Amino acid sequence: MNKVLFYALTVLAFCSCGAKEFSIEGVVSEKGLNGSKVYIKERINLEWIVVDSSVVENNKFSFKGIADSAKIAYLAYTYPADNKIRQAFVLENGRLTVAVDSTGFMTFAGTAQNDLLQTYQNDKNVFNMKAEAFYKSKGNSVKTPEQELALAKEEETLTKEEVAIDKKFATDHVNTIVGTHVLVNSFYQMNIDEKEAIIALMNDETKKVERIQEIMSDIAIEKKTAVGNQFSDINLPTLSGESLALSSLVGRTDFVLVDFWASWCGPCMHFLPDLKAFYAKYKGTKLEIYGVSLDENKDAWQGIVSAKQMIWKQVSDLKGWKCEGSRVYAVNSIPSTILIDKNGKIVGRNLTIPEMEKLLAGK
Repeated sequence: MNKVLFYALTVLAFCSCGAKEFSIEGVVSEKGLNGSKVYIKERINLEWIVVDSSVVENNKFSFKGIADSAKIAYLAYTYPADNKIRQAFVLENGRLTVAVDSTGFMTFAGTAQNDLLQTYQNDKNVFNMKAEAFYKSKGNSVKTPEQELALAKEEETLTKEEVAIDKKFATDHVNTIVGTHVLVNSFYQMNIDEKEAIIALMNDETKKVERIQEIMSDIAIEKKTAVGNQFSDINLPTLSGESLALSSLVGRTDFVLVDFWASWCGPCMHFLPDLKAFYAKYKGTKLEIYGVSLDENKDAWQGIVSAKQMIWKQVSDLKGWKCEGSRVYAVNSIPSTILIDKNGKIVGRNLTIPEMEKLLAGK
């Protein structure tokens, strides 16, 4: 929850049978959308590909075409100018209707797979409104340490609730295009046992899906870098171009926190003030931070480091999600953290600040 996900939007295609073409009839409640474009998009190799577009007229839009196979696609538009809205649906032959409410939430109906996916979208929409209210209240005022701890526990409860929704749907609808879609968009919050339990239910066809194969490979890496194991080294360039190995820091302080982030990551920027306060409190013999940026643009990386006064160690190979460091630890969402003690043992992954403070205090 509240993270940026690697390959969050993955193309999944299955055989399409029945009707020989698709039609989409849409209605929007926001009058300001009249005259603007609505797009059907796919996410291929990390790039957004426009499949088709339609102009909204009299609060309506429509699409027609032929789908060679059923696939996950996205209906997308921008309103207002800086607010990009996307929602997944199954692009398949058949007649589909969609209603877009004033919040941007879309209700799809008309084919069995879209009706099924909509049940999940409805549950997630209810949850997302609840989570949005929580994060809004969380940032409203300065909190005492006790209040911060209580909020961390509430956030953990929210995360478990979201995982339960995703896990149940992915399990109940394994070996379907929508079940697979939900898994590849939510697996990063599940533990190893939860992911393996779903994979164990998959047939050979589903296991051949590229992203499922990648998840299976990442599980092996996660096991190798799980809490209790020795850390795996990372050696990447600093802003000055010199190489800095994680191993050169481990043992010099009681703990090293590996922080995976990026300048373009909104949740990372939201986490940053708490991380800066944490570092200011414990830097020195107690803590060092090894920041691994998943940026691709050095100027953007350097600009944020300077503007936000991120004074701890910073490295990046400027390869984005293909960063060597992120692959070493199977990082599929950011912000993501690994806490390592002075003996080189991994003692925490993606802990909250209060949880890390307990470990630093020896509790």
